[in-house]
Amino acid sequence: VGSGVLRPHVAGDIDGFHSQVSFMPQKRIGVIVFVIGDHRASLYTTVSYSVYERLLGLDQTPWSDRWLDVRVKGKKAGKEARAKAGTERVPDTKPSHPLADYAGDYEHPAYGILKIGLKDGQLQFDFHKLQFPMTHFHYERFDTPDDERYGKWSVNFVTNPQGDVDKAVMSLDEAEAVFTRKPETLEPKLLQRLAGTYETATGFKFQVVLKEEDRSLYLVFPGQPHEKLIPYKGLKFRVQEFSDLVFEFVDENGQIKALKQRDPSGEYVFTRK
Repeated sequence: VGSGVLRPHVAGDIDGFHSQVSFMPQKRIGVIVFVIGDHRASLYTTVSYSVYERLLGLDQTPWSDRWLDVRVKGKKAGKEARAKAGTERVPDTKPSHPLADYAGDYEHPAYGILKIGLKDGQLQFDFHKLQFPMTHFHYERFDTPDDERYGKWSVNFVTNPQGDVDKAVMSLDEAEAVFTRKPETLEPKLLQRLAGTYETATGFKFQVVLKEEDRSLYLVFPGQPHEKLIPYKGLKFRVQEFSDLVFEFVDENGQIKALKQRDPSGEYVFTRK
């Protein structure tokens, strides 16, 4: 705008509220605009440019008409694009699991919790207070309706080597984000029952230890780093490093008798001492 060297503006946007701060250091002037209403969000640029032109004594540019033209063209292009959505869909595919197997809480270290529910035979999407029903697209992909305000959300579920649904993948911001199903929470009394000494078929002994600092079980082998056991399903546990490795405690009549290790090579039984 003019020769005042307009610095890049700083804008902030949340649902329903929008703001923009800009300034011209050489002219020692700046403009702050606050807008209420999502459909009026672009007004902060229109108002800022108009104010600068008035302060600098410049001819008035029809900024409102220009931005309206941009908005109309953008809505038209968006409508045409949405009309072509789903052309990559593979017909006649089905989910590999019953819908109930997809329901659960999935967690990402930065984006938080993605909740997948099940209501009236349909998956439900719940992410940061955005709630929509989901329909099957193809294979393990489910989509929400194309909401005019919040857009369309697409979730692709991923199974682990045991065949269970344990991850949900979504495109967020600049990349894909992988949400991992939250593990079960086990009672401390049950964890205490699982702790103890176990012995391999060759007579080698190791410990399953319950650590108080995080209330988690660990495999403890002499001279090796402690391996955390992550609750998986019932008395089954996994480790962080290998998704195809499962440990399962054997409960017989209320007594923990053994620990089984399953991996692609087979099943190994460790007797409790």
